[in-house]
Amino acid sequence: MNGVDWNYFDKFEFIIDKYMPSRGEGETMASQIVTAINRLIYKWYNDGDVFDNTYYLNGWCNDLSSYANWLYNNTTDDVCSILDNIINAETEDDYEFILKDLADKCLNEEFLKEFNKPKVGSIYNCDGDFRFEQPREEWD
Repeated sequence: MNGVDWNYFDKFEFIIDKYMPSRGEGETMASQIVTAINRLIYKWYNDGDVFDNTYYLNGWCNDLSSYANWLYNNTTDDVCSILDNIINAETEDDYEFILKDLADKCLNEEFLKEFNKPKVGSIYNCDGDFRFEQPREEWD
C-alpha cells in the first residue's frame, strides 16, 4: 500500500485560506477545526510528528495530542472514528490515510457550516486519551 502524498492536500487550499486565521486558532469552531487538522498534516509531512505515539508509530508529538483531543471532544462521531484508527496505524502509510480521511471529512463547507459558532476551549490545551510518551532511551 502506498501512502498519501503531501500534494493530495492541495485540493483543500480554498478551505484553508477561507477558515485558517492569520494567527492563533480563530474565533469559531470551524476555524479551530481547520487549524487543528492543518497543523496535524503539516507537522507530519514537515517533521514526522504524530498525535499519539503510544501504539505502533514512533515519532514526536509536541502539542499534537491536544489538537486530536480537541477534535475528538468537540466534533462528530465520524471524526472520532477516524482518530481512533491510530490504534491500528502500524506504518507511516497508515497514519497518512488517517490524515487524508480527516481532511476529506472535515475540510469542506458542508461539514464546517455546522461549526460556524463561537470557539470552544482551546485546540492548544485539550486533554483526552491521545498522548505522547517520551521514549525511555531519551530519558538517559
